[in-house]
Amino acid sequence: MNKNTEEVILDTAQSIVQEFGFNGFSYAHIAKKVGIRTSSIHYYFPNKEDLGEALIERYYNNFLASIAQIDAEINDNIEKLQKFIQLYSGPVKEYCTCMGVMLATDLASLSGQTLDGIAKLFTSNLDWLRRVLDEGRSEGQLNFTGSSETVAHQFLASLQGAQLLARSFRDQNRFNLIAEGLIAALI
Repeated sequence: MNKNTEEVILDTAQSIVQEFGFNGFSYAHIAKKVGIRTSSIHYYFPNKEDLGEALIERYYNNFLASIAQIDAEINDNIEKLQKFIQLYSGPVKEYCTCMGVMLATDLASLSGQTLDGIAKLFTSNLDWLRRVLDEGRSEGQLNFTGSSETVAHQFLASLQGAQLLARSFRDQNRFNLIAEGLIAALI
């Protein structure tokens, strides 16, 4: 294995969460998929709450790296939004949703740190969107009414809902239809 055991456990847990939710698996499911004993998982993550915290922290850090890359490589704000949409389209290809959405559906059973991590993830999404929307409007690329905060919330909620519709219908085109409409409404 090129990846270390902890990363393989996190990768496996993330794919399971994105398909079944946080309450839809046990360490036995991960152990079976990875080919290790559950005690090996407990070595890295003593309990499921520790695993949840590690999952959301890693997902958050990966998101920050992704938007930093978008900012570094792209100047056009419309193209930035299109790249952001691509981040959300990834799970749709496997008829899953982003981990943030799936964890949010299990809020009542998650630990405080995991809940804080979900809020931090969504806040960073909204802050980035708001900044790109503001820049796009001030540069004359984007044309929308109302506050960038409201539009950022609508944009994010639409992408999350689009993931759910695509998954429910097992039809990626449902996601694409909504994503295209989001961009069209801003230009």
